[in-house]
Amino acid sequence: MEKAPKKKARRPLRGRTVLALLLCACAVTGGAVLLLRSLPHGLPLPEEKETILLLARPAEEISSVVIAPRDSAAYPLVRKEGGFVLQGQENAELRASVMDEITLSLGKVPAEAVVLTELNPAQGLTKAAFGLEPPQARISIIYQDGETKELLLGDLAPNEDRPQRYCMIAGDPRLYTMLEADSTVFFHEMEYLLAFDQPSIDPSLLDSIDVTGGVVWQADYTPSGWLMEKPFRYPLSLTRMDALLNRIENMGFEALLGDEASVDLAAYGLDTPEVTVKLTQAATMITGETENGQQVAFPVAEREYLLKLGKDTGKSGVYLSWEGRVFKASNFLLGFWKTLNPRDLVLLNPINLQVNDLSEVSVAAPGISAAFAVRMVESIAENNQIATDEYGQTLYDMAVRRAGEANDMDAEAFAAWYTKLASLSGDGTLPESFTLSGESRATVILTNSHLTRAIDFYPYDALHDAMAVDGVALFYIQKERVDQILSAVP
Repeated sequence: MEKAPKKKARRPLRGRTVLALLLCACAVTGGAVLLLRSLPHGLPLPEEKETILLLARPAEEISSVVIAPRDSAAYPLVRKEGGFVLQGQENAELRASVMDEITLSLGKVPAEAVVLTELNPAQGLTKAAFGLEPPQARISIIYQDGETKELLLGDLAPNEDRPQRYCMIAGDPRLYTMLEADSTVFFHEMEYLLAFDQPSIDPSLLDSIDVTGGVVWQADYTPSGWLMEKPFRYPLSLTRMDALLNRIENMGFEALLGDEASVDLAAYGLDTPEVTVKLTQAATMITGETENGQQVAFPVAEREYLLKLGKDTGKSGVYLSWEGRVFKASNFLLGFWKTLNPRDLVLLNPINLQVNDLSEVSVAAPGISAAFAVRMVESIAENNQIATDEYGQTLYDMAVRRAGEANDMDAEAFAAWYTKLASLSGDGTLPESFTLSGESRATVILTNSHLTRAIDFYPYDALHDAMAVDGVALFYIQKERVDQILSAVP
């Protein structure tokens, strides 16, 4: 247990200090008396701002409430044991977080200010002028003792520092404002209340992403990284793919609209989706531990997820179908599928294979022809035993042999040259109208256990080459830089 810190002893005040404090106190008191005497006779002192409650009773006393946003259907909530339920859908599970928010907002809600003590139609000060006839939202409440209240929500008031909304209580002539944040919950559509499971995707298990419709794109995961198969074959940037996978992992829906069989798919643009996405998750093994400490494992089969994107909602959102159920979601979380550009994801430096992922590298250019076989061999320790790391895993060294030679070459020299070769990346983007013609002036071919990648350099202009990867040219590169690195082949 920690010891409680000792308090520091206070030093006694000296005589002059005490005198100075007394003089200050007298000056303050005298100033206050002088200020009071200077006020006009009979003028009351300022009072604290009175708290005005729009809804003054606890939410626990509410028997039922009807929430009616102007732009969507009204829905009734009735109190049952344990909380509110949707009338007519009493068995429907509701989202606990949303219901907590509604319950909190139905309690003692304060007004920010009284704007008018009463409206004046002769001066144009009508309910309609403030968005209250018809209201933007109407909240009708019945309390358990029979009392009723009706809160009308209107337009937003011109207040940028503290966003507020005009409002009135039925039967009260005064026009109020309330904080916009306190009113937001009353603009949710009924579907927003229905409980559902958010998508749960582990991006590390994704094997394939296939997009069709307004966007055509397919990418498959390989041991050497992500490879685009459509609209053309090209290696993909690890950084950019990580960003996309992060967006996939964070996909979230706003409201459940129903099963595909129970809704009008055409109304949501889902009879002919704008974009269809198929996500393939690899088979995996889930491991865990029982209460008794026993280690267990069980396999999870490969699984496909199907996402369809339909019309925009008109409110910065999109309708979608996920696994046979229809939702709506914000474009911020789901709209990226409609704007996906395959060219934004490609790799700038296509010679990206690690040396331990190589089996052969060959180079062909004017005056240069070389091929190298690369392999990983067990590392031998000083005691002539196979070297291992602290976890007992075998350590490996790289061995390289140039074609036509009987012995291995200096692996470090090869690694230094290959590092420079891997630094070759596009300096700029070729026009989409560009097409390859003629013969390449230099070629680098990378081979491993599952792919062969050819990088060709074609004349583009006096200073640059067009760099083609497996016949697809997207970028140009400085010709002099290519020649310097290729000519330094060990």
